[in-house]
Amino acid sequence: MSPAADDRVALASRLRELREDAGLSTTRLAAELNWSQSKVSKIENRRTKPSVADVQAWVTATGASDEVAAELIDVAESIQVASIIWDKTLSGGRAAHQRNIARVLADATRMQVFQNAAVPGLLQTAEYARSVLTLADVLGVGDTARAAAARIERQAALYEKGRRFDFLISEAALRFRPVSFDALAAQYDKILSVSTLPGVNVAVMPTGAPPSTVHAHSFVIYTLPDGSQMATIETYTRELTLTDPEEINVYSRVYEALLADSATDARARELLSGLRTEAMKAARRGTDL
Repeated sequence: MSPAADDRVALASRLRELREDAGLSTTRLAAELNWSQSKVSKIENRRTKPSVADVQAWVTATGASDEVAAELIDVAESIQVASIIWDKTLSGGRAAHQRNIARVLADATRMQVFQNAAVPGLLQTAEYARSVLTLADVLGVGDTARAAAARIERQAALYEKGRRFDFLISEAALRFRPVSFDALAAQYDKILSVSTLPGVNVAVMPTGAPPSTVHAHSFVIYTLPDGSQMATIETYTRELTLTDPEEINVYSRVYEALLADSATDARARELLSGLRTEAMKAARRGTDL
């Protein structure tokens, strides 16, 4: 069992003990917290991961000491963030990681992507994907061709009915040039084509637009069928997965602020078409890679 799983087992056990020591039934505690009894039961039986706010409410309602409350809140915070270190996770190859992403995506009804470094993976051409994965291989894992193929394969999700994909891409990310100008023009063509799909929205954040918030890093928010959400963030050395509702709320607000700074619909397509024209002109001038 992983340390995170151990923490989750221990937290559920301690919360149950607090309830029992306070002389509260699951029904009574639920009434005190204005929750359903099933939520209390699911938390105690580890079928639901409690948020930090849930644990704060629980320890208050059961009269836990300040020391115990602080300890359990700290544990709750730690289990809300799953951290996967690349050099350990990718020992089986990056193609396996791309398939893991596909499994997460398969469970989601909505995906909101903010990308300020490169074109999002679901919108990449095969050539662009190969080049970006090569550049991103700072740990020397290899497996680039199979990883690129797996990345392209999961793009089939874009064509499934009942799914929603919102892509928010900075102009700087779109101008990042890991391929020749000819290939970059083809990449813009692909984004323009995919943007016509019924479940796909593409927004472009123009360079120089007055910002509503700092463009700190790229992230993805997944919404699952039960309404719960998770966010993923990739760094050079690891992937972080956030599940705490309060943190997700922050990322949702940031996404909306960034979206307000961006061009959408016809204006976004106009900007993409302009970038494609620029790339084609540069290719004709012979200023390719």
